[in-house]
Amino acid sequence: MHSAAKKVAKWYGAWALALLAIAALGNSFSGHGEYGVSTHLWLTITGLPLSLLSWHVQNGTVLGVLVAGLIGTAQWTAVAEANARWEAWRQTREVKNQ
Repeated sequence: MHSAAKKVAKWYGAWALALLAIAALGNSFSGHGEYGVSTHLWLTITGLPLSLLSWHVQNGTVLGVLVAGLIGTAQWTAVAEANARWEAWRQTREVKNQ
């Protein structure tokens, strides 16, 4: 795995874990699902388009937030890895063409 993909996995994973903790703590201290719904929405927005699949799980639950975080982390890590490989391939092509 490329170092850029590792950074993306680390930072987006930390973002997802922070929102998961907010959802879990918020749901345990209050009787409504406001924290779960808002954190699920934030992870859906930052993990578009694949994180929309997490809305097939119960919306606003800790499980839904977990699924959205995992999908978003996997998606953006794959995008960073693909970008790093593309850039490496493009640089080798530029060297060969000179």
